[in-house]
Amino acid sequence: GTYLLQRINFNPGLDRLKDVLGIVGLAAFGSTLINSTIDSIIQCLTGLASWNNLGTIWGTGWVGDAMGILLIAPLLLTWRELPTAKTQRQQVAERAIWLLLLLAVGWLVFCSRTRAAYARYPLEYLPFPLVVWAAFRFGQRYTALSNLILTGFAIWGIARGSGPFLKHASSIPQALLSLQAFIAVIAVTGLVLAATVAERRQAETSLRASEASLANAQRIAQLGNWDLDRRTQQLRWSDEIYRILGQPPGTFEPSLEGFLEYVHPEDRELVKTSIQAALLYKQPYSIDYRLVLPDGSHRTVCEHAAVNSIYITSTVQDITDRKRAEAALRSSEERFSKAFHASPVGISICTLTDGCFLDANESFLRSLGWERHEFIGRTASELGMLVNSEDGRRLAEILLAQNSVSNQEIKIRTKAGVVRDWLLSVELIDLGSTQCVLIMTSDITERKRAEEFRQAALAAEAANRSKSIFLANMSHELRTPLNAIIGYSELLQEDAQDLGAEEFVGDLKKINTAGQHLLALIKDILDFSKIEAGRMSLHVETFNILNLVEDVASTIKPMANKNANILEIQCADDIGSMQTDLTKLRQSLLNLLSNASKFTCSGVITFAVTREVESIPKTAPRHPEAGTQLQNSSSLSPPLPLSPSGDWILFTIADTGIGMSSEQLDRIFDPFTQADSSTTKKYGGTGLGLTITKKFCEMMGGDITALSELDQGSTFTIRLPAIFRETSSLTETINSDF
Repeated sequence: GTYLLQRINFNPGLDRLKDVLGIVGLAAFGSTLINSTIDSIIQCLTGLASWNNLGTIWGTGWVGDAMGILLIAPLLLTWRELPTAKTQRQQVAERAIWLLLLLAVGWLVFCSRTRAAYARYPLEYLPFPLVVWAAFRFGQRYTALSNLILTGFAIWGIARGSGPFLKHASSIPQALLSLQAFIAVIAVTGLVLAATVAERRQAETSLRASEASLANAQRIAQLGNWDLDRRTQQLRWSDEIYRILGQPPGTFEPSLEGFLEYVHPEDRELVKTSIQAALLYKQPYSIDYRLVLPDGSHRTVCEHAAVNSIYITSTVQDITDRKRAEAALRSSEERFSKAFHASPVGISICTLTDGCFLDANESFLRSLGWERHEFIGRTASELGMLVNSEDGRRLAEILLAQNSVSNQEIKIRTKAGVVRDWLLSVELIDLGSTQCVLIMTSDITERKRAEEFRQAALAAEAANRSKSIFLANMSHELRTPLNAIIGYSELLQEDAQDLGAEEFVGDLKKINTAGQHLLALIKDILDFSKIEAGRMSLHVETFNILNLVEDVASTIKPMANKNANILEIQCADDIGSMQTDLTKLRQSLLNLLSNASKFTCSGVITFAVTREVESIPKTAPRHPEAGTQLQNSSSLSPPLPLSPSGDWILFTIADTGIGMSSEQLDRIFDPFTQADSSTTKKYGGTGLGLTITKKFCEMMGGDITALSELDQGSTFTIRLPAIFRETSSLTETINSDF
């Protein structure tokens, strides 16, 4: 019997009709057949019973075993574990009343010897309501208990000679047979009824749980449903419909008219038409429309309706948040698309698996020179973009390891074959179900070239400074022995004159002159080197201008007389004094006057000094004469700075010498530059004098201008502040030049 019950997945709680039928059919009436058959045959074989009584013995044994299983097995199975649920007082009272009534009825029907018991009434049916009571209210436990109690009373009644079975039977065996039939009927009826009730309760519990789960799911999903009977026009809807409408559940009776009142006026006709089409033509529909809630807010819902021959079944879901999210997503996509295509940074998207380009903005395409239809759908390899294939593998390794690539330099070949330097960043993105790569690029070719040029310029500047320092050091080292040569030549010249060796005097004068010339050249190189190296400094002092003019004139007069030139000095006696670097000003004037003397033969050299007073301190106009001449002839004349005191001293050196062309004048202040190579051969010089003079003038807060016409002579004007004051702007100008 156990084996057969296990085959049907038997539940000992007997809560299913299948379990009750199993224990009745398989255990009670099925398995006992084997036991009664074996027992009857053994009795006949051993002589304990006659073979003539085999059928009676077999039937008696089988019925007894079956009744025992029907009574005892359910009781043991259902009471094998005590109930865990706490019993309420009302339930305890009900069960106590039921038990008292069961005992009283059992005693009255089966054991009582009153006149009512002996009357010909069907008293054996009185216990059935109590069994039904137990089955409906208390379950299988108390049903099995009631079967056992009633059977006990029935057996006790027969034993003491009372009860309905003896009254209606002619013999004891017949009474026992009636008793066994009663036991079978009441046990099977009670167990089947209790199992049916238990299954229904379980179904109701499951249904309530499903309904609660469905209600929770609808509340979470904001999804309601309604059913409309097409014949009776009766409408039913879920509580979530009320919540979607902004009302507590059960506020009003469901009706189409009531529902349509919540529909937005602009969408009401759409909803009404859809429902009418479903009613008349069985046409399902799926529509989105708006609801107006009692608080005035608007909600968007999506309704899907299905139609059969009886009902229209529809679901209504609040999709307001989804619509807002979709709108935000569309707005975000639009912003991304605009930013993508309008970005000055080159951006492209390609697939991760094969590197096929899906999209690119105009900046990306423009930097490569490809048209969109030529570019989209192809890979970097097909386009020949990568100059070095190792760069692609390196970027792929970094991307797989870090999921991104940041600021990697790579060389790219454009459509025209030009190699460009790119700064590249890569991010992994998902487009739908496709994993893609977002590529952002910046063309740094010009930046790299500018950096290379800057580094080269710094290197050249450093080399130039090193050269200037070297020249300065070398010039200093050369001047020491050269001064000795000049000094000894002068001593030898004096000794030769004293001794009367006139034949040596001319040679010694040539040695002295050459030494002086070489010393001047070395001095120019030394000054220029100091200026370029930024090591030249000013020594400001106050001096009388007239004394300076007389000193310079006396120094230059022998050179002017050598070429039969006339030196004219134009300087007022009350010119006054000025404050600047006397040595550098004197050297500048001597440079200009020596050039005038050297390039003029039998001409006139004019050395004029004037004082100019500025009335407007903002912008310094040029010297009137210089400015006038500048309009009509070529010159090199940058804007002049202002004197802090307002007074300016102008030193003008004019000659009637060979002059210069406009092309020569444009380069006259460049270092190591003279009019042409023939001038260098004829007149000598390093081409540094005017460069040094211009630098000195700028250091002293002024400037120099030049005017010249070929074969007509030249005019140089130095314009300096009467009182030198170093300013930050002047310092920046000097430092930038050096």
